[in-house]
Amino acid sequence: MAKRNYLVEGLSGAGKSSVYEELIKRGYKAISTDRAWKTQVEPGTFEWNEQKALGELQSSQPDVLFVCGSSSNRDRFLPYFSKVFNLRIDDDTMRRRLRERTNNDFGKEPEELELMLRLNRRGERPTGAIDVDATQPLDEVVDELLRLAGCETVNDDATPTPWSKSASVTGRAVVISESALPAALSDHFWDALAREAITRIEYSWSGDVLTTLLSYLDEQGIDLLHSGDDAVPATRGGSVFVLTSQHHERYSARLDPSLFDGAALRRYYEDFNEIAAEGVEYAMLDGIAFLRDTLAPLEPAIVAVLVIGDCG
Repeated sequence: MAKRNYLVEGLSGAGKSSVYEELIKRGYKAISTDRAWKTQVEPGTFEWNEQKALGELQSSQPDVLFVCGSSSNRDRFLPYFSKVFNLRIDDDTMRRRLRERTNNDFGKEPEELELMLRLNRRGERPTGAIDVDATQPLDEVVDELLRLAGCETVNDDATPTPWSKSASVTGRAVVISESALPAALSDHFWDALAREAITRIEYSWSGDVLTTLLSYLDEQGIDLLHSGDDAVPATRGGSVFVLTSQHHERYSARLDPSLFDGAALRRYYEDFNEIAAEGVEYAMLDGIAFLRDTLAPLEPAIVAVLVIGDCG
């Protein structure tokens, strides 16, 4: 089968991240460009990393790849996509989603919101994009995308890979104030995290990938396994790590997915877990971006509680 790339576009709040996560859960190969390709070209300005993007788009594997995201240099990559889909929402939906979302602060400031609304009213989208009503329930949005992409039978009989399932082992991070840490590590773990959360960052793949990735990063001199906080319990239903501003200062610049070789990550995962794992490099690269995004808001007196597994 010929390689097919599909771009899922849309303004802030349209649902690109949610579509990305749902595609992964269904066993499709997908990339979140905000995590995997984003690179800063000047303060406050981000583009897709050209080498990273072309490396993925020109590869013969996988057979079908969904790319979810947008950037200011998007148009130069449009020839590499079989089709481009534009997630459309109305103004009220945009207002509500930007106000309520917790994984991204963009759009919460009045001038940012007004910019997005202005672009929405103008019908901003890539040339030739196919509109998809993204005010529908998420499963219906993804069903329509797959139909338009001609992917109804691509994965009908396929078993999702272990790292793309909604498994019992999951990964997530919750950013809280350092003063709230003792309560968060108490017996009322999830209640405290929910009450004290400044923001949350979700990992869309299995937490098993994060466990492997943390070991790989540790061997590369990026130590996120130790926080120096003796309050972290030694045993729970899962693993709990406290990340601090010191982790941010030491490692944020190194947690750039474009600096890592996907093939090397896959080999490490296969050796570490003693299984064949075609496609796991996407999950590992996304894990690097997840860890980068977790460290981003940390500053003195602000920490992140990274949880792998069920610690309820």
